[in-house]
Amino acid sequence: MLEKLTSTDFSRYLNEKFQLKTEGLEPFEVELIQVRELGEDVPADETNRRRRPFSIVFRGPEDMYLPQAIYPLEHPQMGRLDIFLVPIGLDKKGMKFEAVFT
Repeated sequence: MLEKLTSTDFSRYLNEKFQLKTEGLEPFEVELIQVRELGEDVPADETNRRRRPFSIVFRGPEDMYLPQAIYPLEHPQMGRLDIFLVPIGLDKKGMKFEAVFT
């Protein structure tokens, strides 16, 4: 399913909460704070049906540092998504995690 998602699929849930689950910890909320297209649009034709690369950024609690890994995220409309998240640092509101889709 992940290979079919586009930036538009995530954009409609910008500023909404997702539940992040990881072993050994209680599930906690992360907020989708950014959806950004990357690179140039890939023209679609019969042989090339690739999506445009994009990234999404989530913000979690300030004290919640997690190493880069695949984490299950759940959203009421999107369901469960296993996404590779990379910590990208703190801001004034919490720890940020990014996923890049190519």
